[in-house]
Amino acid sequence: MNDAIIKNYAIWARRELIEGVKLQMTRWAIDEECSVPASADTLHGEPLSAQQRTQRAELLEMCRNEGADALAQRAAYIWFNRLAAIRFMELHDYLPCGMRVLSAVDGSFDSQALREALHVDIEGLDRAVMAKLVQAGEREPQFRYILLCQCNELASCMPAIFERIGGAMELLLPGELLREGSVAERMVSDIPEDMWNDVEILGWMYQFYNAELKDEFFKSKRKAAQKDLAPATQLFTPNWIVRYMVENSLGRLWMLNNPDSNLRNRMDYYIEPDGDHEDFIRIKSPEEITFCDPACGSGHILVYAFSLLFEMYLERGYREREIPELILTKNLSGLEIDERAAQIAVLALAMCAREHDRRFFTRDVMVDVRVLKPVVFGKKDKDAQEERPVPRALGKNKELVEALAHLDEIGSLFVPSVSDMAALDDALAETPEGDLFAQDVRAHLELAKEQCEALARAFDVVVANPPYMGNSSFNSFMSKWIKANYADFKSDLFSAFISRIGVFCKHNGEVGIMSPFVWMFIGSYEKLRNKLIDEKTLTSLIQLEYSGFAGATVPICTFTYHNSCIDGYKGGYVRLSDFVGANVQAPKALEAIQNPDCGWFYRADAATFHDIPGSPIAYWASKAVRHAFSCAEKLGDIVIPSAGFQSGAADKFMFRWWESSVRRISFVSKSREDALSSEKKFFPCKKGGDFRKWYGNMDWVVNWENDGEAMRNNPGSVVRNPDFYFLESITWTKLSSSKLGMRFAPQGMAFDQAGSTITG
Repeated sequence: MNDAIIKNYAIWARRELIEGVKLQMTRWAIDEECSVPASADTLHGEPLSAQQRTQRAELLEMCRNEGADALAQRAAYIWFNRLAAIRFMELHDYLPCGMRVLSAVDGSFDSQALREALHVDIEGLDRAVMAKLVQAGEREPQFRYILLCQCNELASCMPAIFERIGGAMELLLPGELLREGSVAERMVSDIPEDMWNDVEILGWMYQFYNAELKDEFFKSKRKAAQKDLAPATQLFTPNWIVRYMVENSLGRLWMLNNPDSNLRNRMDYYIEPDGDHEDFIRIKSPEEITFCDPACGSGHILVYAFSLLFEMYLERGYREREIPELILTKNLSGLEIDERAAQIAVLALAMCAREHDRRFFTRDVMVDVRVLKPVVFGKKDKDAQEERPVPRALGKNKELVEALAHLDEIGSLFVPSVSDMAALDDALAETPEGDLFAQDVRAHLELAKEQCEALARAFDVVVANPPYMGNSSFNSFMSKWIKANYADFKSDLFSAFISRIGVFCKHNGEVGIMSPFVWMFIGSYEKLRNKLIDEKTLTSLIQLEYSGFAGATVPICTFTYHNSCIDGYKGGYVRLSDFVGANVQAPKALEAIQNPDCGWFYRADAATFHDIPGSPIAYWASKAVRHAFSCAEKLGDIVIPSAGFQSGAADKFMFRWWESSVRRISFVSKSREDALSSEKKFFPCKKGGDFRKWYGNMDWVVNWENDGEAMRNNPGSVVRNPDFYFLESITWTKLSSSKLGMRFAPQGMAFDQAGSTITG
C-alpha cells in the first residue's frame, strides 16, 4: 500500500473540511456569542424551517459548550469518516442502492446515483423532492440530497458513524462537493481503487488524518490535555505485528484446545509452544471465546481477530452467513477514548461482516466498541446547564467520582472495584425513575454503570497496542492519578496498560502486546519485568531493530504471554537487531519462525533472566553468560566505574586539541590538585567517539581551568566524579551500535558522561 498517497490526501482533506465546515457555520450563524438567537425564524433574510431551527439550536448549544474551533474539527472528522465509509462500500458493492454515490462505474468522479437520480433506490429518498431538484437543473443540491439520504439509510445499521436526516451535522456538510478539487473529488481521483481493496485503508486514513495534530503536540512540548491524548498516542499497528499478536494469543488458545486444527496452516506468524501444557482455558465452541482490545483505536487488531474467529467457526461447521453476527455479539469487544477512532473501528468490523453476509445491514447487529465518556457530578460539564449534584451514595467515594469525570483521559486504565459497583447501584436506587428533576442525574448514573460494567469484564484473550506517552507529558491530573493507581508502572502510559491488561485477561488467558522495548532493559521498568517473569509466562517476543517501525520514534517490541506462571516454559524469541529498516522486519521475523535454526531465533525460560542483575530480558544470553553474572566476581567489586561531567554546552567547553595553543594545554596532570596548580586552561578529555579497541579517540580537550570553575558556574552543567579525573584508567564509548570496545587511557585526562571510565 502506498502510504504517501493516503497521507497526503488525509492531511489535505482535514484542512479542507475544517474550512468548509467553518463556511457552513458562518452561513448558519453558528458562533459562541450566539449573535443570531436560536429562536430566530429567518437568517440572512431567508425563512428557516422548523427542522433547520432545531438543528441550529443544537449546533449553537454544542458551540457554546465545546467552542467554535472544536465543533468545526468534530464536524470535519465526522464527514471525513462518512465519505470514506461510503467510498469503501460503493467499491465493494455494499451500498443497498446498488449504485455508486461518489463515482461513476468507469471510476471517474461522476456520481452514478446522480446520473440516475430519478431511478436511484435509497430508503428515505422522496422521489417528488428528487424530481423537483432534477427539474431545477442544479446538480449540487441533487448530489447533496442523495448523499444525505444515503447517510440516513446507513444510520440504522451503523448509528455510530451515520445519523438520520435531521441531525444537526447535516447543516455542517461542506458545500460544492462536485467541484474539481473538492474533498469528494480528490478522494476518488487521488486514491486508486485498488487501494480500497483491504479494509486496512480506513485505519491508515484515520492515523494520517491526525498526523498534523500529533506533530503539533510534540513540537509544543506542552502537557497533554484530553484533546491531545488520541492524536499523540495512537499508532496504526502494522499488519504483520497484528497477525503475530493475534495468532499467538487467540490462535494459540484455539490450537491448545484443538491440536489437530487446520487453522495452524494459515497462521504464518504462529510460534509453536515448547511442549505439552495443561494450563489453559478450555473451550468447546468458538462461541465461548471472548476477545478484547482495550485501546482499540481504528480496530485493526479486532479486524484480524474477526478473520481468525471466522475460520474457527467454519472449521466447526457453521454457515457462513450466520458467523458475522455471532462474532460481533459473542466474541469481540473494544474500548476507546476517541470517538473518531471508534467510528472507524465500527465501520471496519461492519465491512468484515458484510463481506460474508449480504443481509448484515438489515440484522440490527451492534458492534461492541464502546467510547468511554466522562460522567461528571458536582460541577458543570459540557452537557449540563447547571451543576449536577453528587448522589449521596457516591459522596464518600471521591476516587470514583473523580475517575468517572476523567474517563475520557484514563480510559481502560480505570478498574472499577466491587465497592464502586455497589455505590453506583445504591445511587441508582436512591434516584427515582420518572422524577423530572432527577432525570439528568439518573441518566448519567446509568451511563456510569454501563461503562463500569464494561471495564469490569474479563476476557479469554486480550490484545493491544497501548498508548505510549512518557510521564513528563502527563497533565497534573493524569500524573497524580497514575502515581496513585499504578505506582510501580508510572514511567509511561504503556507500562501502566501492560499491568492493567493482566487484569482484563482471565487467569490462564492469553495476551498480546506491542510496546516500546525500553521495559526489557531499563532500571525504571524492573518491577514490570519482575511482574511478567514471576506472575506470567512469556510465550514469545519479537524485538525489532531501532528503526524497524516506521510509525514511531521509539524502538519497538511485540510479545505475548500466558496469564499465569508455567514453571520451566521456554518461550520463543526473535531478535531483529541486525536487520536495518522497517521493510525487512516482517520477512526476517517470518524466516526465524519458519526456521528456528536461522541464528536469530532463541528459546529461553524467563526465570533465567533473574540470573543477571536487574532481570533484563536477555533471551540471547548463553548459559555461560548467565553463570558469569550469577557466580563470578562483579566488576564493581574490583574497580570503580564512573560517569563524568555533562557540560550542557559542548561548544562552550569542548574543543579539538588543535583548536587551542599547545602552551595552554596540560598533558601531564596526575590529579585534580596537580591540574589546578598547573594554571593551564585546557586538559585532554575522554569523550567516547567511534568504535575503537585498545587505544585512541583522544582528540578532545576540555576547559577545566581553576578546577572547572566555568563549568561549575554554568546552569546547564553537571560535574560528576571529579576526584577520578586525570587518573590512569580504562574507557569505552557509552553509546554504540557495535560491540564493546575498551581502551587504555593514560594519566592526565578528564572524562564526560559519554566517555565512561573504570579506575582501580
